[in-house]
Amino acid sequence: MNRALRVSIACATVAAGAALTLSLAAQQQGQVVGDAARGKPLFADTFNCYACHGFDAQSGERRLVPMNYTQEGFITFVQNSPLPNMPPFPDASPQQLADIYAYIRTITADAPALGDLPLLEDILERKTRAAAE
Repeated sequence: MNRALRVSIACATVAAGAALTLSLAAQQQGQVVGDAARGKPLFADTFNCYACHGFDAQSGERRLVPMNYTQEGFITFVQNSPLPNMPPFPDASPQQLADIYAYIRTITADAPALGDLPLLEDILERKTRAAAE
């Protein structure tokens, strides 16, 4: 076996061990570790989140991307939603919601940069100048 292959195997082994250690540490602290691959079908099929939030989690009633909640906050909110337009999901397990959270965190925001919206940039500059006066 050549040296490069042995180094690659060693690195992969160390990385897998580190991931397992982090996962076990999180579980010992009562945290669940989400899996984005499991979260995608939960988002799209099981809980039908897409119906209100869009398949990209960036359209509909409320944008979820970028995600502004911690995993714990997301789980608590979804299970106990106080909003009239968001039904609570008390029967969704913390693991299922952690998986959905992990999936949402993998979605890249598609909002353009402020510099790509000159009219909006102009409005914000005028607002800033008016506030300074």
